[in-house]
Amino acid sequence: MIDIYAIEREALMVARPKGTLDAQTAERIVEFIEIKEEHSETGFNRFCDLTSLQGIQLSDAEVQCLADRRSAFNPNEIRVKSAFLAIHPLAYGLARMYEQMLHSPRIEVRVFSQLEAAAEWLAVKPERLTL
Repeated sequence: MIDIYAIEREALMVARPKGTLDAQTAERIVEFIEIKEEHSETGFNRFCDLTSLQGIQLSDAEVQCLADRRSAFNPNEIRVKSAFLAIHPLAYGLARMYEQMLHSPRIEVRVFSQLEAAAEWLAVKPERLTL
């Protein structure tokens, strides 16, 4: 299951996957973002909360495919930030791997272990990330 919602006023999209994160779930998140990117004139930052995951079934090759896909998809030149919140070591490592594999001139990725730090980097109030 995935909760995904957009906060229009702050140009922010929040994803909160639950259960097991596998390649199919990750692709659904990416597809949703790509659809929104195609229709966005101003761009939007992203926040992915990995704290509700109960398992991860993604290989390094699958993470590389996702990173390559995101690097290649450029519907516009708007620079955006993508923050991941991860407190479990496996989720943190996975997000850091994605951060290192993504080579995009327009998407800056950072991984955080504290909500407040992610909110500060995204320039939003922490409450906006917990709706």
